[in-house]
Amino acid sequence: MTRQKTDHYIKACMKAWLLCEASVYAELTGNSPRQSLIKECSECARACFAVVARLVSKAGDISDLVLNCLLHCRQCSKECEKYPQEEDIQFCGRVSNICADTIRDIAVFPVN
Repeated sequence: MTRQKTDHYIKACMKAWLLCEASVYAELTGNSPRQSLIKECSECARACFAVVARLVSKAGDISDLVLNCLLHCRQCSKECEKYPQEEDIQFCGRVSNICADTIRDIAVFPVN
């Protein structure tokens, strides 16, 4: 994979990671934390960070991490959609969805 392409994936995952972490922090420090939002955003953030760490270190196969990230980002996006009145949550969802769309290019799906 070229460095330019790798940087593109890293940037998409880093944005999702940062926004998900910010959303989790906002929820945890708010008056009524929504556990489902905390769970989905936390899992997306962890999965994105794992992909970034592997891409930066250039350590072997990342297909499992990418698939995990893609799935968790989609789940995060779906959870964020439940709160259309909250601009920050909507933005987090859009960025998570963009990350999933971006890294889909490097997801390896086994053929039976």
